[in-house]
Amino acid sequence: MPEGKKIIAQMTEDITALCDPCMIYLVSEKKNSKGGLTGFKLCVVVPDSVSPGPLETRLLLKTDCPVPCDFIVYNLTDWNECAEDDCSFAYRVENGGELLYVKRC
Repeated sequence: MPEGKKIIAQMTEDITALCDPCMIYLVSEKKNSKGGLTGFKLCVVVPDSVSPGPLETRLLLKTDCPVPCDFIVYNLTDWNECAEDDCSFAYRVENGGELLYVKRC
């Protein structure tokens, strides 16, 4: 497995251990001219009982990544509503992102 994929896989594992999400999507990844990972963005969808803002902060503080990693967090109800709107970020992620993790919530 390429090093960049290992980094993203490890971050996915770390997130699942911290917050038990419903879904995690890889939104984007940046690479250098040699193809090495230089940064990435994840979208984390959590149960409605979890507040997205504080969780986003917790993920930033409690995870350690060797390259810059950004998060966007949705609760499930907001995700489902936004994912149906073809003008929304959630719609673009659901239809163009890479689903890394899914659990029935």
